[in-house]
Amino acid sequence: MKLSKALPVLVFILMQSAAVFAATDSVPAGITILPLAGITNDRDTTVSYLKLMVNSQATVRGIYLETEEQAKVDGHESRQVASKKIYWLKNIERHPGVVLGQGQGVKAIYLSGNIDSRGGRGSLTIRYLTNGIFMHYSQCKIGLQRVSRHNWELVNAYNGHRVKQIKVRTWMLGISTLANVCPNTLS
Repeated sequence: MKLSKALPVLVFILMQSAAVFAATDSVPAGITILPLAGITNDRDTTVSYLKLMVNSQATVRGIYLETEEQAKVDGHESRQVASKKIYWLKNIERHPGVVLGQGQGVKAIYLSGNIDSRGGRGSLTIRYLTNGIFMHYSQCKIGLQRVSRHNWELVNAYNGHRVKQIKVRTWMLGISTLANVCPNTLS
């Protein structure tokens, strides 16, 4: 395929939200979801919410991702849930991790790492596609820490600041950075 034909396909893939292609998953009984951060993408108006799933013993079971999109209802703009996806801890802890974002067979964003519920800490890696032509990925570390029994927060591994929002910034061939997570992209 010529480069000129491949670029529109790649741009379409990256315009899609992380969870638009995900199936709808329901949170199992006995699991509580705790908010961590919002995720936006400069290619569309969707907002995804990254949440931690814990059981009644406050043990982390996985990550829950809920994506909302803009919709017109009776002529008024509103937001509605477009998708829900569960990522179990056992899959996050396996190499290469779970795929948070993909489109047309291209895996654009991976999440992997370990979460120690007893110690109240986690070390995660987000790997993202920076060049779809050459299939080049970059990655950033992000911490997770328990603040109280049912309150956890994401922490920037490079400066120690709490991460409330992750901004996916793209360019023509992929993702340029994950602002507020990767070094030198704080805003």
